[in-house]
Amino acid sequence: MEATRCFLAVRISSDVRRRAEKLIKKLSAAEADVKWVESENLHITTNFLGDVTSQDVVDISRKTIEVAANHAAFELEMHGTGAFPDIDNPRTLWVGANAGAQQLIDLQEDLTERLADIGFPPDSRKKYHPHLTLGRLKRFSRKVDDLKVLLAENADLPMGECHVKEVCIFASKLDRTGPKYTLIGRGQLG
Repeated sequence: MEATRCFLAVRISSDVRRRAEKLIKKLSAAEADVKWVESENLHITTNFLGDVTSQDVVDISRKTIEVAANHAAFELEMHGTGAFPDIDNPRTLWVGANAGAQQLIDLQEDLTERLADIGFPPDSRKKYHPHLTLGRLKRFSRKVDDLKVLLAENADLPMGECHVKEVCIFASKLDRTGPKYTLIGRGQLG
């Protein structure tokens, strides 16, 4: 049985996408060695599931639909830049969530709990922090200091709102040009 790499996510609005594209262009001026996320791949991950079977996809879809129906649609405000693990050691560059973040955290925790029931244990190494990944640093150079300055300058940048009305199940396939995401299921929020 062939496995498919999967994750759950919420989509961003076209306004947030447009602003993220402009921000990536601004941050890339630092010329740090960053692999930027392609515009069509921008999303907010709730749960990374790894390799799953076709039967797993059926079970994941069922749980996602059940959980989503128990959560009301909401507005999620995207706001400011940051980095994991932190701004002084930027590995993953992101835009954070402000208003609505707690609703997304509640949704993610509920999904995590229900997916654990079908064999997808939670990642206990880290607490969920809602964010939109913009890029990942490939290697450190002197240019990273310039990137840190730009991140700090945009720490309070308003990035727009997303109307969160569904949780999407995506399959991810890597090829030479980067990851390709395919929507394979969704759960509508109640």
